[in-house]
Amino acid sequence: FGLAIGLVSSLLGVAGGEIIIPTLVFAFGVDMKTAGTASLLISFPTVLVGLIQYASRGAFRDRSPLKNTITPMSIGSVIGAIIGGMLAGIVPALALKLTLGVILNISAFRVFHKSR
Repeated sequence: FGLAIGLVSSLLGVAGGEIIIPTLVFAFGVDMKTAGTASLLISFPTVLVGLIQYASRGAFRDRSPLKNTITPMSIGSVIGAIIGGMLAGIVPALALKLTLGVILNISAFRVFHKSR
């Protein structure tokens, strides 16, 4: 599972949570909150290696498209991670599952809708 997650995550440029969490929940029977925590721990080295590989192949030579997105999104992500970490013990697992399901379905719809 780890090999597949690393491969797909790197090819698609995602941290892997879209794949890691469902894998942990459905293949390993892990509860939703543990899967979320494990996803963060698994994603960190995956993202780090992916960044190194992308950089070594010149993916960041033209930084102009990234300038206006990286800083604000990074700041927002850090703030969101802090808030999410504080809410992790409060929000019911069912709500997390439903939210993840909705996000994944919307993402899938938009990916396939745009490809037409």
